[in-house]
Amino acid sequence: MMKFSSTMTIQYDTIFSPFTAAQYPEALDWLRDSGFDAAEVCISHYRDLDVEGFKAELDRRGLACSNISTGQARTLEHITLLDDGETLERAQERLMEHIRAAKILDCKVTLGLIRGLGTPGKEREERTLLARNLEKVVDYAGQQRVKLILETINRYETALFNTVDSCMDFIERDLGNPECVGVHWDVFHANIEDRDFGEAIDRMGDRLMHVHLADSNRWFPGYGHLDFPAIFRLLKAAGFEDYCSFECFNLPSREAILAEAGRFIGEMKAVIR
Repeated sequence: MMKFSSTMTIQYDTIFSPFTAAQYPEALDWLRDSGFDAAEVCISHYRDLDVEGFKAELDRRGLACSNISTGQARTLEHITLLDDGETLERAQERLMEHIRAAKILDCKVTLGLIRGLGTPGKEREERTLLARNLEKVVDYAGQQRVKLILETINRYETALFNTVDSCMDFIERDLGNPECVGVHWDVFHANIEDRDFGEAIDRMGDRLMHVHLADSNRWFPGYGHLDFPAIFRLLKAAGFEDYCSFECFNLPSREAILAEAGRFIGEMKAVIR
């Protein structure tokens, strides 16, 4: 059975959570009370962060951690895997820290915008560079038995891995198809980039390891034009049994999300039952 999580933060505020970082205990209570299985936690750095303590907070509520969101290091600290020198080393070490935290939390690590935004027209060159800069990170993840999930993101936010095809091609050809790397598929981005959801899901196969939920306008599901029951039926037919996680704007309102998330989870569970 598919499981459900939602974006939350414990260090800084984000437009994708209805709770501030200071409210994270309330966020965990809401996840538990609304029928979620886990939290998708945004972590930028590990200064003064008690990972074991956070896991204890999850355990007390019967929650798991689905994955660690990592792109904030690019936004807040300006480090990416397309950099060089000391900045690249910092990005690589940060991902090693994420992997160690994921080992404790028993979750995956997202490779989103920490990979870098890329440059239009230089995809081939930058894919080669990124594969080289990821080598020791991927090796370390394999040793620690932690999954790295490469997120597909639309062309208006990055020049790299906009589609499932480009993401899978990078994993298979540039990275050498390591077992510890999969795909993090976001239906908001996919609605822009992937021609057919069914074909995209088939292309990923068992490399599909995480799904982000937001409607066509990045509002909460049900306030755009995406057919979520149809998406969930496709995921079920493909044998997907991992996490579907909310990453949407606090629209139409924070109050609507807080009130409607549990209902949506119940409706989707009925679809896939």
